[in-house]
Amino acid sequence: MGSLGAGEMVVIAVIALVVFGPQRLPELARKAAELLAKAREATRSLTDALDSEYEGVAAPIKDLKAEYDETMRSIKEIIPATPNLPLKPSGGKPKAARSDTAKDAEQSETDAPAGATDAEHPTPDATPATDDETS
Repeated sequence: MGSLGAGEMVVIAVIALVVFGPQRLPELARKAAELLAKAREATRSLTDALDSEYEGVAAPIKDLKAEYDETMRSIKEIIPATPNLPLKPSGGKPKAARSDTAKDAEQSETDAPAGATDAEHPTPDATPATDDETS
């Protein structure tokens, strides 16, 4: 919500004057000012309390950030800047190393002639089906 402009303040003052009358309006304005002062004091007190609590929690985090920044600065000084050496993680996952058996299985699949079935060229782990198993 935005602040009240001069036009809105005049409208509110006229409505208050009509509703409360000229005798009670100064008394109501004093009470409203007292309440506003108390609310500001309570807000200031709460803000001060929260700030003191925040400093106790934020101080170790600020120390860690300063240590991190210093470490990054020293790393950048040690490692020469090259276009092929990113200092930030790329976000991609590293590719997993494949085992020799996976490479062998892939190689045996590519060695099979076109149109060949698994029955004609079984893999080393597969055993040929017997007549009892097929029925």
